[in-house]
Amino acid sequence: TERITFRLTANERHVLETKAKERGLKLSLLCRLIVMRRKIPDRSPQTLQWIRNLIGEQNNLNQIAHHLNTTKESDRWALEAIHFIADEVKQAKNILTTTNYD
Repeated sequence: TERITFRLTANERHVLETKAKERGLKLSLLCRLIVMRRKIPDRSPQTLQWIRNLIGEQNNLNQIAHHLNTTKESDRWALEAIHFIADEVKQAKNILTTTNYD
């Protein structure tokens, strides 16, 4: 591995350290991602919990599918639930695929 050294003000370092901590990253990894203009992952506890909740929606979709297969007809509850989950998935996709350099 190679080392590159550069200078920052105390405030700049504090800002970078805060961003790294918020995202659950090491400072060196955050700096590499910024320099290489790569997506900066958000591994904060809040985001990880949100992703776990989103994955849990798969179970809800399975329950809705079972309900629809059992009744052989759609109803308002099922349609509203499907629209809600679809919106959550769309929001997740946008968040997870948006390039973030800050």
